[in-house]
Amino acid sequence: MRKQLFNRLFISAALGLCLTLAGCGGDNQTSTNAGVSVAMPPSAAPAESTINFPKTRDSFLIKRTSTSYAVTDKGIAGTVTSLQTSQTSIKFTDFTVSLLAGDKSKTIAAADLNSLIELYIAFFNRVPDAEGMIYWISEIKAGKTIEQLADNFYSAAITLTEVTGYSDSMSNSDFVKKIYKNVLGRDEVDQEGLNYWTTELNRGSKTRGNLIRTIVGVAHGFKGDSQYGWVADLLDNKVTIGTYFSIQQGLNYNTPTESITKGVAIAAAVTPTDISSAKNLIGVNDSQFDLRNAAPAPQVSINTSVGNVIVELNPSKAPITVANFLRYTDVGFYSNKIFHRVISNFMIQGGGFTVDMIQASTYAPIQLEVNNGLSNVRGTIAMARTSVLNSATSQFFINVVDNVFLDTSGGGYAVFGQVISGMDIVDKIKVVSTTTKSGYADVPVTPIIITSVTRVN
Repeated sequence: MRKQLFNRLFISAALGLCLTLAGCGGDNQTSTNAGVSVAMPPSAAPAESTINFPKTRDSFLIKRTSTSYAVTDKGIAGTVTSLQTSQTSIKFTDFTVSLLAGDKSKTIAAADLNSLIELYIAFFNRVPDAEGMIYWISEIKAGKTIEQLADNFYSAAITLTEVTGYSDSMSNSDFVKKIYKNVLGRDEVDQEGLNYWTTELNRGSKTRGNLIRTIVGVAHGFKGDSQYGWVADLLDNKVTIGTYFSIQQGLNYNTPTESITKGVAIAAAVTPTDISSAKNLIGVNDSQFDLRNAAPAPQVSINTSVGNVIVELNPSKAPITVANFLRYTDVGFYSNKIFHRVISNFMIQGGGFTVDMIQASTYAPIQLEVNNGLSNVRGTIAMARTSVLNSATSQFFINVVDNVFLDTSGGGYAVFGQVISGMDIVDKIKVVSTTTKSGYADVPVTPIIITSVTRVN
C-alpha cells in the first residue's frame, strides 16, 4: 500500500518540489563615586543599514564579532572593516548579504524552516533568497501555518506565469501536467496519476498549493528505501543548499533577473548524492562563515606596562556587569589608570586610580549580580565595591587564588569573566613590591599602569 501511494506521488511529480572589590572582601580599602501574502521578497534594506563594498562577495571574509560583524578583504592589504550594529546588510557587486537571516531562522521550528524552503524552491524553481526567507519567517511568527503559506506561494506563482509556468486559468488537469513538466521535467503524464491527482483537486480534498506540500511530505517517508530513497535524498539536498544559500550565507542576488536565472541553475545542479556543484555555482568560499552561529562572548585586552591580559566576559550570566565594564572600556576610561591594590595570595585590583592616586569620576553604581553560577576562583575577574551591595562602578579585581568565600562574603562579589590569556602577567603583577601611598595600603612601589583596555572581538 505504501509503495502504491508513493507511485502515485512520484507520478504526480510532487517529488521534484524538492528543487528545493574598592575593597575586595575584608576591610574596604577604596570608596566608589556615584556617578504579504505573496512570495515576493520585501524591498531592499534602508540605505543607512547597508554598507557597500565595490568587489564581489568572494573577495572578502566575514566574521561575527561580539557586537556585529567584521569584513576582511582577502587581498594583500587585508583591510578589516568593522560594522556598526545598525548595519544589517552588506552589498557587494554580485550579492547582498542579509546579516539577520541566521538569527531569524532560529525563531521558528526547524521543521517549519525546512518546509518553508521546500515551498519556496518548489513554486519558484530556485533557491530561496535571504530577504524572502526573512519575510516568510515573520509570517510564520505572526501565526500563519505552513498550509496557509503553501496557498500563498501558489497565489504568488500564478502572478509570475512567465517564470513559474503556473496560471489561475489552467485546469486541474493542466496543473498536474505542469507539475510533471516544471518539477519532474517530464512531458508525458500517465493516466492513472493524472486521474488520481485531478480527482483530489476536483473534490476539494487539496488546494493546489497544498497538493505539492502533501506530496513532498510523503516523499520524506521514503528515506532509506531501496527503490525510492534517492528521491528523499534529493529533497534533503535541495533543502541543504537552500539553507546554505539563504540562511547560512544570507545571500540575495542584486537583480531580479539573476535571482531567477542563477537561482534556478543552482537548484538544478543538486543531485541525490552531490551538492558540491551547486555550491560551486554560488561561488562563495568562506567556509567558516555561518549566520546561524551565535555571537561570540566579548573579549577585552587589559593592556598594562608589564604585559597584556585577555579576558573573556560572560554577558549571559552577568549582563549588567558586563555592559557596565564595556561602557567604561568603550569610552577609554581605563587608559592610564593603575593596579592600586596588590596582595600576592589574594588578588590584584585596579581600574579607578591614576598614578598620582587620584580617584577618577565614574558613572553611577550598578546592581550587584551574584548567585549567577560564576565563582571567585583563580583567573576570574570580578567587580570591586564598598560595603554597600550595589556600589560597584569601574574598579575590578582579578583573583590570583581560589577565593570562593567572596561569592557570599558581605553579600558577595560579582564575577563577570575569566582570564583566557596572560595569566603569567597577572602572576608577575601579584609579586611586585608594595607600600602605603596616600593612605592606601598594598600599592605597588613601581606603578603597574593600565595603558588601555580594548575590545578584542
